[in-house]
Order: sequence, then C-alpha cells, then structure tokens
Amino acid sequence: MENPIARQKNKLMRAAKLISILGKHGFEDLRSKITNKESATASSEDTTGDQAPLFYERIRKVIEELGPTYVKFGQTLSTREDLLPPGLILELKKLQDNVSPEDIDIRSWLENELQVDDLSEIFEQIDEQPFASASIAQVYKASLSNGAPVILKVKRTGIRKIVTSDLLLLKDIISLLIDYYPLVREINLPDIFEAFEKNIMEELSFQHELKNIQQFARNFRDEPRIQCMQAYPELSTDSLLCISRIEGFRITDSASIKLHQLDPEYIIDTGLDLYLTQVLEHGFFHADPHPGNILVTPSGHLAFIDLGAMARLLPKDKEHLENFILYFINKDVDNLIRTIKRMSLRIHIKNEKILERDIQAMFDMIAAQSLQELDVKAVFSKFSKILNQNDILMPDHIYLLVRGIVLLEGIGRSLLPDLNIIDKVKPYITKIMARRLSPPYIIENVLHLLQQLQGTLSAAPKSLIDLLHKVEQGELKFRIDSEALGALQQQQRKDSSINRYLYIAGILFLGGCLLSGVPQSTLLGIPWISWILFAFSLLFFALAGIRKMRIG
Repeated sequence: MENPIARQKNKLMRAAKLISILGKHGFEDLRSKITNKESATASSEDTTGDQAPLFYERIRKVIEELGPTYVKFGQTLSTREDLLPPGLILELKKLQDNVSPEDIDIRSWLENELQVDDLSEIFEQIDEQPFASASIAQVYKASLSNGAPVILKVKRTGIRKIVTSDLLLLKDIISLLIDYYPLVREINLPDIFEAFEKNIMEELSFQHELKNIQQFARNFRDEPRIQCMQAYPELSTDSLLCISRIEGFRITDSASIKLHQLDPEYIIDTGLDLYLTQVLEHGFFHADPHPGNILVTPSGHLAFIDLGAMARLLPKDKEHLENFILYFINKDVDNLIRTIKRMSLRIHIKNEKILERDIQAMFDMIAAQSLQELDVKAVFSKFSKILNQNDILMPDHIYLLVRGIVLLEGIGRSLLPDLNIIDKVKPYITKIMARRLSPPYIIENVLHLLQQLQGTLSAAPKSLIDLLHKVEQGELKFRIDSEALGALQQQQRKDSSINRYLYIAGILFLGGCLLSGVPQSTLLGIPWISWILFAFSLLFFALAGIRKMRIG
C-alpha cells in the first residue's frame, strides 16, 4: 500500500501542474481560487453568447494537457448530453484517449514481469513496437510457442500513482467548483465522479479484467454466434494481460462486411441480441460498446473486446430493469413512475402530477414520430432531463445501459438507416412475459410471498409489545401526513387483495389434502376432486403472484 505522505506529496505535485496549466489557458480566476480560497470572488466567466465556444475550447485544452485521468473523466462527461451545454459536449467529444507509446524494451520487461530467463520457451514471436497505445496501457502482438496468436496488454510505468493522485485532486476540485460555478451544482457531479473513480480503479487492475474475460466467456460458452477472448492466467499479472487475438474488423466497417458477403441486418440483429442477453439474462454487460469494442470476424461471428469496464446487476436490479423496459415500451406512466421510485438512489419529486404529465408528453412525442425517424438519443436525453428536474438519481448501471443502447442504435443506423430498434427489442418483451407466466417463476414468487408473510407474522408480537411499552411509558407520538397516509392506505388495499388470493389458495390446497383419503375414483392414486382443488389453488397462487408483479 502506498505511503499516505508520499500520496499527498504526489497530489501536491499534480496540483502545482494544474495551477500552471490553468494560468496558461486563461483560468486566472479559478487558479487564484485554488491557491487562496478566501480572496477569490465568484466567477465572472461568460459562458453564454459568443464567448461560450471559446470558453469550452479552453476547458478541453486544459483537460488534454492535464493527462489521462482528466481525459477519461472528460470522456465520461461527454456522454451526459442531459446535463451539460451542447457546446461543451461537442468539445469533450473531441477528447481522444490516444497518447504516444512509452519506449519499453518489451522482451526485458516481460522477462522481469513473468520471472523467466528464456522467453522463447513461452513465445514464438513478439512484436517490438505496440500496435495500439492508450493512457493506461499499450498493446503488443505476439504468438505463443504453439503458434496461437495473442495480444499482450502492458500497463504504463507509474500510471497507478498518477491516477491515484489525480483522483484525490479531482475530488478537491469538484468540491471547489460546486461553490464556484452554478452549473456544477446542478449536475450531480460528485455522483458522476464517484462512479468514474470506481471504474477507473477497476481498469487499473488487469487481474480484474482477466476475471471479467473469464466470466464473459463462461456466460456465452453455448452461444455459437459469438467469439469470446481466451485469457491466459499463467501469463498475466496485475500489470500484464495475455489474451487470445481475435482477427476481425469494426462492426461499422460496411466495406469489410460487404467484402466478406455478410448480411448487415444479421450483424445488427446479432449485436443487439447479444447485448440484451448480457443485460437481461446474465446481469453482466459491457459498459462501453462503442464500434471499436465490437468486432466482426470474416466468418460473421461477433466479438466484444476491452472488458476492463463491465457493469453488474443484482437479481433485484434485473427485475426492476425488466419492469422499467416493459412499462417504458408499453407507455405505462403510473407503473413506470412506481418502478423509478424503487430503482432510484435518491428522489425528491416536487410535484408528482407534473412528473406524470412530463413523461406522458414524452410518450406523445414518441408516438408522433415514425419509428424510422425516432431519435433514440433525443428520447433518452429528454427522459434524463425529466429525472434531473425531480432530483432523481438512478443507479450507475442505468446510465451505462442507456449509453449502450444509444451507441448500438447509432451503430445500427450506420449500417441500416431504416433501423427500427423498438421492433428489435419487442421479442425480449415477449420473452420476459413468457418467463414471468411460467409455473416455476410463479411458484418462486408465491414462496417468496409466503416467506415475507411468515416474517411479518413472526415479527408482529415483538412489534406489538414495543408499542404497548411506549404507551405505558407515555412515549407514543402520532404524526399525520395526509400524503403518506393515503399511500399507506392504498398499499394496504393492495396487500389485502394479495392476502385474499393466498387465503383462498391455501383453503383449496388444504381441502384437496383432506379429501385425498376419501374413497372415490383416482388418478395416480389421488382422488379427482383433490386434483381439481389443487389446480384451483395453483390458479389462485398464480393470481397472487401476478398481482404482486403488477404492483411491484
């Protein structure tokens, strides 16, 4: 673990560089604020009118000169059209994570990293120069002693120390900007930074990426349409990643698709299907599916590469996400808002009626356009603005998913201008509904309901004793909130309807058990009347499960 004193020293050195760069690009007011918080006044920087483009350009130049951590954070912000001015988004999209390669004697480096004396026992060939270079790592082509083609991802020297000190400084800068620029206070920048910090620290660990590659391959082991990377754990460390090399071209390379006589529509359908499978079935999906991270092989297989950043969903997250998609596609405003409340990390709705009208207006806007003309990016941007207006903070995986769908829709339209992405998603809606109406799913939900009921009943005596104790001590206080009371009454009515279904189902099931000993015609040794009662009890259990799903 890095010495805290050394870490603060590195942070101060990076701060000195930041102050110098800010002054160089004309941010004298912000520089003085950093060096002397007490003497600086509010910013007079004009970010409107004719001066705005120049101001945004200066921001981009500062970020580029500050280095890899700032560039990556700028790229993260460039995806949030719902939060930042269009001019600033345009400049941030120009940021490129493409830096000059570090001069490394790759053979000596590998011998030291793998602790071997003779690389020829492991590798048949190693390129001396990297074929790709980014802020965190650079990549070399090689082949193993058995002839298998691989790539070697090599971490840049000292990059962890640079990123760690940059993150410490960035956190301080964000705290400062919140007080200094009104725009920053409105865009939940600390929450965006927290997610970014988690992601970039994961990218710094090649062992983390190695495990992602292995899990991704396991998830798709029976899928013939995809070619997954193979990891070599014995040739990988925290600073070195050895994986199989996939020969292919970008999914947007229409010339290569035509050259290899592949069907563009099949490619797009397969890409969307594989991505939705990652999200809705595996709960483990690519966090950045841009065209450079999805390859097509000459045989027509798809390959997802660069798995350093993956998003994970808990089972409850997947259920909420399924509900979200179902209600969004079906334009069910009430249930969509209810699902958003369950998914959100923070929520402060000023006026629920206005929220309902805003979402309905968005659905009306969608209905007014043909599906071929529908701008998915604009729809999600409008929806995100509605959330921001109500101070609704969604989990990070929701923003990653939305970005993924927007990227894939853009990829699809580049190959198929008339792409109807809604129609491509609808088969998954059918699949979700079929699974939810299947007996195993219904039984699982009924059992869960019974467990909840048992937990409530077992806790009731203690809760009643605590209540009586407060009455005796004169500590019982009442606070009436009409809105909360109305919601509670509504929930009680819904719970009562579920309990009635469960009660009837239980009576029918017990009746079937009791009549099983009565002499009469049987099927498989069980009287017909018992089979009928069992069937009706299963029906009421199913109705209870469906009722719970509808109000969940």
